[in-house]
Amino acid sequence: MTVQATPVEAPYPPIRYAWYVIGVLFVATLLSQLDRQLPALLVRPIRAEFGISDTAFSFLQGYAFALFYTFAGLPFGWLIDRTVRRNLIVVGMVLWSVMTVLSGFAQSYEQLVMTRMGVGIGEAVLAPAAYSIIADYVAPHRRGRAFSVYYLALAIGSGASLILGALIARIIPDVGLSLPGVGLMSQWRLTFLIAGAPGLFLALLLFTIREPVRRDAAAALLSKAGASWGDFLGHLKRHFSTFSRVLTYPGVVAVVGYGNLAWAPTFFDRRFDIPTQTSGIIIGVLVAVGGLTGTLVSGWISDRWAAKGVPAARLRVAMLAWLLVLPTVCVWSLVPIPWLSFALLTVVITGFGMAQAAAPTAVQEITPNRMRGKAVAVYLLIGGLVGIGFGPMSIALVTDHVFKDDSALPYALAIVGGPISLLGLWLTWSGLKPYQRTVEALRAQAAQPS
Repeated sequence: MTVQATPVEAPYPPIRYAWYVIGVLFVATLLSQLDRQLPALLVRPIRAEFGISDTAFSFLQGYAFALFYTFAGLPFGWLIDRTVRRNLIVVGMVLWSVMTVLSGFAQSYEQLVMTRMGVGIGEAVLAPAAYSIIADYVAPHRRGRAFSVYYLALAIGSGASLILGALIARIIPDVGLSLPGVGLMSQWRLTFLIAGAPGLFLALLLFTIREPVRRDAAAALLSKAGASWGDFLGHLKRHFSTFSRVLTYPGVVAVVGYGNLAWAPTFFDRRFDIPTQTSGIIIGVLVAVGGLTGTLVSGWISDRWAAKGVPAARLRVAMLAWLLVLPTVCVWSLVPIPWLSFALLTVVITGFGMAQAAAPTAVQEITPNRMRGKAVAVYLLIGGLVGIGFGPMSIALVTDHVFKDDSALPYALAIVGGPISLLGLWLTWSGLKPYQRTVEALRAQAAQPS
């Protein structure tokens, strides 16, 4: 089915219905996050069952998911610019839910890796399709808040994932439970079953939202198709200084964010002897509160600065976030007091939420409508390969191959986090001027008679 582009003059839908759509996409994204952080709580039992190292486990946490999540996003980006985005999300939601459930039945490390790959493919369609839909439902002056509210699902979902895993560990005996027709299932296997099942039913909720019209006057000239990859690459080339920063910094954010969260429960277990069923609940609450705060503050500041005409307002928020992250990510794992470590980790999470929430709004602002699906797909590709994949693995590699000692995890977290955060700060600071030039160029282009 080909989606017809609609000129920019078409009125936006009522804001109440737009918020309903954001709410439905919020629920879908929340469910997609339930399985995302679960492996962080299952390091000990999965390593014990399959006899693997921290590095092998980090591949399960990171690249097994990220490689397919990111590369599947490229063809999905092409489809998103051409077809009904809601239906693509439904298919993806069913797929990732099924594969999460199947993770609980894996009989080898290789099988578990394959199910994580399937989860990555299913989830690859959600973010670019959701960003594109929201941009067509919400007027530009409200998008900062709209995207930040939608992004709350990432913070709440990641926190809920950790809390869910910790509660399951507290409720279900270590030996597991016997299920009718299945037999005895260990605790970590039941965790995946419980996380994946809701998505199979709640995918039906997506059918209550309507596919919006596409709102770009230039897109009307391409009524039978979105812009080609050649057009998109040409746009990137013309604004290389901008996109080289805006598409890269979210990956750097993800290295810090996903890397620290992936190993935080294990860190508290190894450093302070706090079991994961306890630290998981604490970290889950911190992720929800810190991520919620960072995301809401990011959207509020972004819209406020944009309304006041602050140059490169959307990207400037990310630079502010790095100023929070840089000093705290270097020390949270090194302090000798557990409560202080938790407090500093909360600051890291808050800054992570601010920077992460600023990214989709920035990408939308510097990309014409007909190219947004591809732009988000590329941004997720870089973020997945660099961040979701390399974040957990970089820390494991330092632990296994530099220190060669599991107890050195606190130092690995600091050694990776500090330089990476400094790079992120430089990317956003150096990108402010080229970003503003790109925004002004697109505004001038939009003002020209079609």
